[in-house]
Amino acid sequence: MINSQKASHYVWYGKKLLILAMTAGSMVSFSGCFGYNQLGIKLFSMSVEVRGTNNAPLVGAVVRCSTGQTVTVDSSGIVKLSFSDVGPYYISVRYQDNIIASYNVSMPSDGGKTLTANYVPSAGTGGGVTATPGGSGAFAMMGARLYPILFQYVFNAYGYSMDLASYNPGQYTEWEISSDGENKYETRKAFLTKLANGEEWWQVSFVSSGKDSMLMEVLFSGKQESVRRMRQRFDNEAPREVPVTEGWYTSPMHLTPESIEGAVVKKGVSVTVPAGTFTCDQLEFGVAPRMTLRLFRASEIPGGIVKYGMINEDKDVYSAELKGHGSDATTRLDSY
Repeated sequence: MINSQKASHYVWYGKKLLILAMTAGSMVSFSGCFGYNQLGIKLFSMSVEVRGTNNAPLVGAVVRCSTGQTVTVDSSGIVKLSFSDVGPYYISVRYQDNIIASYNVSMPSDGGKTLTANYVPSAGTGGGVTATPGGSGAFAMMGARLYPILFQYVFNAYGYSMDLASYNPGQYTEWEISSDGENKYETRKAFLTKLANGEEWWQVSFVSSGKDSMLMEVLFSGKQESVRRMRQRFDNEAPREVPVTEGWYTSPMHLTPESIEGAVVKKGVSVTVPAGTFTCDQLEFGVAPRMTLRLFRASEIPGGIVKYGMINEDKDVYSAELKGHGSDATTRLDSY
């Protein structure tokens, strides 16, 4: 049993993470609103297969795409989406107002593919709520839906990889993140180790009041293409294993070196963040009309970034600043 005070804390922190995840999801909501779509021309398509108990079609689930398409799953269990433009898109799958899965896709590279979203309800959870090991009640339900989005939030922006340089095993970066100038969070991302088969253990934490409120260690396949395993801990509770299914996570898209260098608009820019003052290259990408992804690159930092954000005309929608970095990260959940 978990006491009411701790349960209230879980729900409160879960709501904070929900706001964060919704902000992350909104980054891609502008894609597909312009161009050929206005003319009704459909150049590409892909499908989403949604399954529930006993692998049966999850009738009534809703698939939404940043193109504006909203489709309800029928008895076939498969939804087809059409796309008019090249570029990144965001797809979410919901059932009974809960997020089942979310994906970043890109056209034309993902055209013709079928994504699979699995929903597995647990007995005794009130009919259709997935219980997550660790935590309980509303927070566990919320966490089960948010993990995929939160990983996308940490590892990419607008569907693209946030790393302009590599991390070595043991290296980590810490961030102060603000959305809409109000909601502020602290996160930490660390590359722990690379296994002999090429899989990688990474560590992600979301910090509140100076301590880990949520700590996760995630085993990725090579090149972070999929999540293979995950462990988690809330506050000081014992670590627990989290169930991971195929199609649970969509990896970010990686920019070409030519695209990265083409986005440099200024060099030798002095940028002050909580971690200090750095001499940076300023990069800007036009990801949608009136939307700019702005990054400040410094080669001496793991991942190569000290500040990044999304700008809607002159307004900061979302920003992240480097708080610290180091090279002594190791497992804290006995994951390997």
